[in-house]
Amino acid sequence: MTDFADEARTRAAHLLRMAATDDPRVRDRLIAYAATTPDPPPMGGQGIQTSGCPRCAGTMWLQREVWVCSGCGHMRDR
Repeated sequence: MTDFADEARTRAAHLLRMAATDDPRVRDRLIAYAATTPDPPPMGGQGIQTSGCPRCAGTMWLQREVWVCSGCGHMRDR
């Protein structure tokens, strides 16, 4: 795939590709997250909170009571 075609993908498509899951519940949560959270996500009242991702060892960001990994798209509840 060319860089242009990859850049044309939606944010939801990028998150789904990174998550690499067929679980419909996880896919629905990622789509809802992308639809309701601007990019980049706003800083919450608690400031910036990060954590390590147990799946890929990347950085997870806390957004709206959900942790989202910036590397692989893995999500977990707070």
